[in-house]
Amino acid sequence: MTRARLWAALRLAGYAAVLVFLGWQVWRVRHGLGESLRAVGWGTALAAGVLAAVGGVPGFVGWRLLLAGLGSRLSLRDASWLFFLAGLTRYLPGGVWPTVAHAAMARPLRQPPARLAAAFLVSQGLAAVSGVLVGILALPWLVARSPWWWLLLPAAAAALAPVLAPRLLGRLLGVAARLLRRSTGAGEGPALPERRTLLGATALMLLGWLISGLHIAVLAVALGAEPWRALTVGVGGFALSVVAGLCAVVMPTGLGVREVVLAVTLATLVAGPDLVTLVALSRVLLTVGDIGSTAVVLALLTATGRRPTHPTVPAPVPAVAPSPSSSAPVSASVEDLEGAPS
Repeated sequence: MTRARLWAALRLAGYAAVLVFLGWQVWRVRHGLGESLRAVGWGTALAAGVLAAVGGVPGFVGWRLLLAGLGSRLSLRDASWLFFLAGLTRYLPGGVWPTVAHAAMARPLRQPPARLAAAFLVSQGLAAVSGVLVGILALPWLVARSPWWWLLLPAAAAALAPVLAPRLLGRLLGVAARLLRRSTGAGEGPALPERRTLLGATALMLLGWLISGLHIAVLAVALGAEPWRALTVGVGGFALSVVAGLCAVVMPTGLGVREVVLAVTLATLVAGPDLVTLVALSRVLLTVGDIGSTAVVLALLTATGRRPTHPTVPAPVPAVAPSPSSSAPVSASVEDLEGAPS
């Protein structure tokens, strides 16, 4: 058996083990699930689903801000097409596909593949940083159960360091690019936007976590949790669970890892069938909202124009005897639009 086949077999075994574990958790409390679902109700579930879907909008705006800071100002149509279509690949096994999709869709938009891949990697890094910071909201309740949660504070400080020191973030992205075999050719990683842009994108990511995390609080209150505790633990615990899922790049959308971390954090709110219902409903609502919103965006883009708008390459100004200094800017702009091969 070759190494590739062995790795594929181990990966399939891991997926099966996760699905069996989650299925066993649902089966274990099956008799109380119906009552828990009735306590939530369709109206509460719909409100939670809207919050989960809307919470992704600031992330899109933050990613577009990062992309503009790197030198690629896409139109709203092109940015939406790229972001939402490439986002569907995160449901594929393995965590590299969204980055690969961003790079692959760069050439039809006449953008450098390495730049679009770098923008996505930066957005994911800032999402993890802001998620850890939001997770501190749940810290007072979590440390009451286990003092190990105090480690979240130094983890948050370490996560914030690359944002305050962009050069460090550039080195980390260089390592990630080499691991993905998408190196930009620069020894210290891809060029980064200025610190103000990074902080602005991080603030947008924070807003996205706060909005999307509210869907946990809404469900938890419907299941009998205290509103204030549901707000802090729900929002913070949700952010920590998704960050843990981002780190588990092998599993599609952090399947299994996200559920375990979310259940551990939300155990301070609800227990038994209510806990399983809350965790399962969160996954279902996020998936339906994600795929549904993506389908709506792509349908609107298709209905209003099938092809994304492409930036035009500026034509050189005709001259009788162009000097080297006058032709250099034109050459540079064309190279920037075409991009270097990855």
